[in-house]
Amino acid sequence: MSSPHSILAISGSLRSKSSNTGLVRMAQRLAPDGVTFQFWDRLGDLPFYNEDLETDPPAVVREWRDVVSGADAVFIAAPEYNFGPTGVLKNAVDWATRPLGQHALRGKAISIVSSAGSTGGAHMIEQLSGILTLLGNTVVNEPAVQIVKGAERISADGTTTDPEIEVLIGQRLAALTTKI
Repeated sequence: MSSPHSILAISGSLRSKSSNTGLVRMAQRLAPDGVTFQFWDRLGDLPFYNEDLETDPPAVVREWRDVVSGADAVFIAAPEYNFGPTGVLKNAVDWATRPLGQHALRGKAISIVSSAGSTGGAHMIEQLSGILTLLGNTVVNEPAVQIVKGAERISADGTTTDPEIEVLIGQRLAALTTKI
């Protein structure tokens, strides 16, 4: 019997009542059998990326790189800030992709979903998908999970008033696991 597949999940929002954190918790609850699902909620602890720290990275950076390396796939739920990814999310990507050529975030299946304002995070998803694809990953984009004004329908605990959101997250997880 093969070992279970593992999905690392992160929320690109630091807000305590984030609907994107809610999407991560929903995905955790809906994860298929045979999948280990880990929610790493320490993005806010990562220092700003600074190449000077590469010779002796802080412990939290080493932990972050280790959890990324150990995962088969990454599930990202993030809002859209100024038509792009949040600073905390981009910072985490920067830390996980150094040193170049031998980084932790390469060859992963990655899912990016969003709960955000009037676009549902479309701009952020497009930008982050481009970045992660260039870094050697397979980005799973179907079915589209761009929840317009999701804060009105998704709680930080992963519950929703809209059952269709759970259906979309379940379908995205199924699509993600086929790429592992």
